[in-house]
Formats: sequence, structure tokens, C-alpha cells
Amino acid sequence: MNKKDLEKNILDLSYKRNLQLLNIILIIGGSTFVASFVGLILNLNKLTEYSILLIIIGVITFMLYNRIDSNLREIANKIKGLIK
Repeated sequence: MNKKDLEKNILDLSYKRNLQLLNIILIIGGSTFVASFVGLILNLNKLTEYSILLIIIGVITFMLYNRIDSNLREIANKIKGLIK
């Protein structure tokens, strides 16, 4: 096994890890968003608190998604560079 193959395998593992992290972030963020929305429906007296919570959850999930997505794009470009 040469150095190029080894580096490609490491990048493949890193890509798979980032995909798993992305799935975890989307599942946790989405389910938390839904749970907060249901809480808002069940208790309209706390409209302000739940609205702020929904905005915070949305922003955090979006930021983490963008960060992991940029990591995935960077790793994919590195893999493409190794293949050529």
C-alpha cells in the first residue's frame, strides 16, 4: 500500500465521520425543534420563551450544518485531488 492510498483511506474515514456527525446534528436539531414546537402548541402561555428557544435551536443547527458541510466539501476536494 503506497502513501497515496493510505492518505485516501484516511480522508475516506474522515468523510464518513463527518457524514455521521451531520446526521446526528440534523436528527437532534430536528427532533428538538419539533419537541419545542409541540410544547408551544400545548402551552401558548409561554409563546415568547418557546419562540426564543426555537430561534436558538434553528440558529445552532444551521451553524453546525454549515460547518460540517464545508468540512465535507473540503475533504471531497482533497480526495478528488488525490485521484487525479
